[in-house]
Amino acid sequence: MATKFSTTVKMTPETVQALKDQGYSLYGFKSVEASGSGEPTVWFKLDQNKLLTNTLITWEEEFQGYNSTSQVSDNVTITASNTINTNINDLITINAAGNLSSTNNGPQGAISFLNMAPQQFTVGISQKVDNETNVLCAFPILGNGAARAITPITTIALIFSTSVIETATVITRAMSSGALISLTGAPGNSRIVNFGLDTGWSAEGATWLTNFNAFTSMSSLLIQSPSNSNDRKLESEHSLLEKV
Repeated sequence: MATKFSTTVKMTPETVQALKDQGYSLYGFKSVEASGSGEPTVWFKLDQNKLLTNTLITWEEEFQGYNSTSQVSDNVTITASNTINTNINDLITINAAGNLSSTNNGPQGAISFLNMAPQQFTVGISQKVDNETNVLCAFPILGNGAARAITPITTIALIFSTSVIETATVITRAMSSGALISLTGAPGNSRIVNFGLDTGWSAEGATWLTNFNAFTSMSSLLIQSPSNSNDRKLESEHSLLEKV
């Protein structure tokens, strides 16, 4: 059974009403570890009619991998060409026709891609949040044996904004101020945070919440660099197999 996580955003009735009156939605993003250039995408969006004094966000460790011909550029909505159910430690192979297959012999701790097609793609992972599986990141991958390893991290970012943005859209700069929330070691895999119109985001001084400003680089915030690159390891292993 998939591990479940949750975060509750607590607000006063006055705050909720003001957010609704001014057309604010709550946007969510998810952190990953990966090497190379890539960007986070809008993982989920709660419209103003879904904002409550105790707004609950729930997600599970249920993943899909995808490939796409969409470009990794600001405000581009990623449209998946193919998707496949996957898990941590799986290796997703893109064949010459651009189709996906998955095996469980990938690098430990990551969801990895090996592109055997003679063309570049965009790849990434989707994760189930509030009963929908949505794209959370986008990375370019070269063709003819290039690899990409992506490790999901239990950290999310939350932003209230009046911007109208679809899920799976690449966002390079924060639309407004927000909160980075780590669920690593959280009791019951759950966090409770507060939001006020004048006070912003808070969690009674907890170190697992970090505030960030509008225009913050979202990739710097959410995409962590690994100490060892599984990408190069995969490419090397494939190259050796080709020579055998």
